[in-house]
Amino acid sequence: MAQGGELWTKMLPVTSANNTRYEPEASVLLIGMRGSGKTYLGKIAAAELGWEYLDADEYLEKFNKTTCKEFVQERGWDAFRKEETKRLSDILDHHPHKTVISLGGGIVETELARNILKEYAERTGPVVHISRDIHQIIDYLTHETERPPYSEEIQDVFNRRKPWFDECCSHQFVSIVDPEDASHPSSVFARVTQKRWIRTKEEVRTYFRHITGVEPNLAPNLVAGRRSYFLSLTIPDLTAQPELLDESQSDILTGIDAVELRVDLLSLTGVATKPNIPSREYVTQQLAYLKHATPLPVVYTVRTVSQGGAFPDDAQDELFGLLHLGVQLGAEYIDVEITSPHEKIEALAAVKGFSRIIASHHDWSGNLKWSGPDIERYYATAARLGDIVKIVGKANDLKDNISLSDFVEKKGAAKPFIAVNLGTNGQLSRILNTTFSPVTHPQLPVAAAPGQLSFAQIQTGLHLLGQLPRKKFFLFGSPISKSPSPTLHNTGFSVLGLPHVYSLHETTTVDNSIRQIIRMTDFGGASVTIPHKIPIMEELDDLSPAARLIGAVNTITPTQQGDGTTRLIGDNTDWIGIRNSVLSKSRDNWSAKDSGLVIGAGGTARAAIYALHSLGLGTIYVFNRTKSTAVRLAGSFPQEYNILVLDSISEVEIAPPGIIVSTVPSAATTAGGELKLTSTMFCRVGGGVVVEMAYLPKVTPLVEMAIKVSEESPESRWDVVYGVEVLLEQGYEQFRLWTSHRAPRRAIRERVIQLYDTT
Repeated sequence: MAQGGELWTKMLPVTSANNTRYEPEASVLLIGMRGSGKTYLGKIAAAELGWEYLDADEYLEKFNKTTCKEFVQERGWDAFRKEETKRLSDILDHHPHKTVISLGGGIVETELARNILKEYAERTGPVVHISRDIHQIIDYLTHETERPPYSEEIQDVFNRRKPWFDECCSHQFVSIVDPEDASHPSSVFARVTQKRWIRTKEEVRTYFRHITGVEPNLAPNLVAGRRSYFLSLTIPDLTAQPELLDESQSDILTGIDAVELRVDLLSLTGVATKPNIPSREYVTQQLAYLKHATPLPVVYTVRTVSQGGAFPDDAQDELFGLLHLGVQLGAEYIDVEITSPHEKIEALAAVKGFSRIIASHHDWSGNLKWSGPDIERYYATAARLGDIVKIVGKANDLKDNISLSDFVEKKGAAKPFIAVNLGTNGQLSRILNTTFSPVTHPQLPVAAAPGQLSFAQIQTGLHLLGQLPRKKFFLFGSPISKSPSPTLHNTGFSVLGLPHVYSLHETTTVDNSIRQIIRMTDFGGASVTIPHKIPIMEELDDLSPAARLIGAVNTITPTQQGDGTTRLIGDNTDWIGIRNSVLSKSRDNWSAKDSGLVIGAGGTARAAIYALHSLGLGTIYVFNRTKSTAVRLAGSFPQEYNILVLDSISEVEIAPPGIIVSTVPSAATTAGGELKLTSTMFCRVGGGVVVEMAYLPKVTPLVEMAIKVSEESPESRWDVVYGVEVLLEQGYEQFRLWTSHRAPRRAIRERVIQLYDTT
C-alpha cells in the first residue's frame, strides 16, 4: 500500500501541490480587523506548527518604549501608520521563517504596507485574513479599552478595510464564535468551553499545517491499494441542520475520507433553482462552517448545468472566482471541469498551494464509450491539468461497467483515477471504483447523481462480489464475559455494511489457541486485555512506537506486505482513550505546571503515564500496592516523564494532581482494599479530572469520593470519566486501525451505553 502511494506522489505533474511557489517554512502573516481573533488564533497556530509567535503591536511598543494607545494620543494616527509600516519591513527582515506574525488591524490603511503584503503573498508566504462576523466584532470592541479608540464608526472602518483585506491576502480563515460565547464580548476568546476550544484548536491546526505544507490535510486512504470515499453533501444550508455534522448526533460522516461541498447547490432559499450563483459571502460562511464542524478534507465542487449541476454554464469568471475562494479558505481538493478554459485551470493550479486539483469530465449523454478514442483524449487532458483524474459516463447496460473497469486497469496507478458510470445500470462501477468514490447517505435529502450509493451499500456489494471477505476479530483476556467490546465493534461493522464478526476468546494465558487464531488467513485483528497485554508482545512481528515505549499491547492488527505475507503489528490505543476522555472533560489547557496521579503499575497504568505525558503534564505520580513494581515501571520511561513513585497517597499534597487515573480493579478502592481514599487526593483548587478505568460497577469508591468532594467544595469540582467512556474512545481508534475507516460513534455509543446501563 505504501509503495502505491509513493508511486502516485512521485508521478504528480509539475503543477502539483508538492511544488508550491512559497519559500519553505516561510513565516505566516495574519491580517484582519481588531477583535477578529488574530492573537488568540495566531498563538494556537504557532503552537500547532511548532513555530514562534510575534505580535506586531507588541513589537512596535517595545521598539518605541510606549503603548500603541499612548503613541496615537501623542502623535496621531498618521504618524502611527507610518511607524507601523516601517516596523513591518523590520519584522519581515528579522523573522522570515517559522513565525506566525499577527499584524495590526489598520496595517492595510497604508498603500506602501498593502504593496508589501501583496508582494509577500505573491512570492514569499501566506498572508491570512482572519475574518469574523462584523456584529460580533462591534460587540467586542465596544467593551475593549486597551487599544486606541477609532475616530469613526467601527462599521465604516470595516467597510473601508474589507476590500483591502481581500486584495492583500492569499488565504482566509473564518473565526467562528458561538452565540453563547459572543454574549461575553470582553473576554470571548478566553471563555470558550473546553469542547469548543478543542475543536477550534483542531481546526486551526488542520488549516495552518495544510496551507504551510507542514502537514497537508489530504485523505490518507487516497493511495494505491486502498479504497477511499467522499460524501456528496446536497444541503443548501449546512447551518440549518447542524445535527447532521455532529458526530454525537449523526453517523453521516463515518466511513468516508472526505466530504464534498456542492457549492452550486448552496442556497439561502432552501432549494437551488437553476441557474444558481451563490454569493461569495454565503459560500464563505458555508465552507467555514463545514471546516469548523469536521477535520475531514473538503472536496470543493462547482458543477454547471450541463455537467449535472446548478451553476450557469456561461459564467466562467464567476465560477473560477469561487474556485479561487475555495483555495483561499483551505479546501483540500478543488474539482474543475476540463471543458473550462485551460488557461483558467492552469492559473488556479499555480496558486493552489498544497491542495489538489481534481480534473473532471462528465458525459450525461450515454454516448461516451470507454473503449473509444474520445475517452483517451479526455483522460490525457485531465491527467495534464490535474493531480487526480475523474471521468464520469453513463451506463446503458452492464457491459459498460466492464469496459470502464478494463480502461481503469489499462491506465494503472500512474495517477489517482475516479471512474464511474451514472444511472442504475452504472451502480456496479461505483462498487468497483477504488479511488474517492462519491457516496450519499440516507439522511441527505437527495443523492448528488443518479445511481449514487451509500458507503454501506458499496461495502455490501463488495462482499457479495467477493472483493471484501469476512474477517474475524477477537477479544483476548480473562475474565471477559461481560465485556462491551463485541457490542462496540459489531455495531460499527453493521452500520458501515462491513461483513466482519467480533467475538470473545477467553484464556488465562497466551496459549496455542491464541497463536493459531492470530495466524489464521481470515484473522482481522484483536483487542487484548488483562492478563495478556504484556506477554502477547512476544507473539507479534512488530510494535508501534507507542506500544514499544508503553511496554504493553491492547490491539493487534494484521498488515499485508508487498510480497503477500502478513505481519502482526501490536499497538496501544488505551492511552488514546485516556487522553481523549480527559480532553472531553477538562477545563484547562494542561501544561508542565500541572501534575497527574496514576494508581496501579500494570499495562494500563503504563498507557496512563504515556497519555498524561502527551497532555503536557510536568510531573506524574505513581502509587501501587507493591512499590517495587511501580519503581520498575517508572524506570522504564524516559527521565523527561518526571515520574515520582509515592509511598502513600497523602504525598500528593505537595503538588495536588489535576488528573487522577485509576487502573486497579474497583475492589481495590473499597474500605479493605489497597487504596485508602482520602480527601487529600482531591485538594487541588479548581478541581480536575478523575479517570476510572474499571467500567463495572459504574460508581466505584474513587468516583464516589470525587463526586462527594465536588458537592461539598464547589471550588474543587471534579469531572468524572467513567471506564466505559475510555473503552469507547480506545475502541474507536481500534476500529480505525482495523478498517481504515472512522467508526460510527453515535450508533456505537448508544448501543454500548444501553448495554452498560442494563448490566
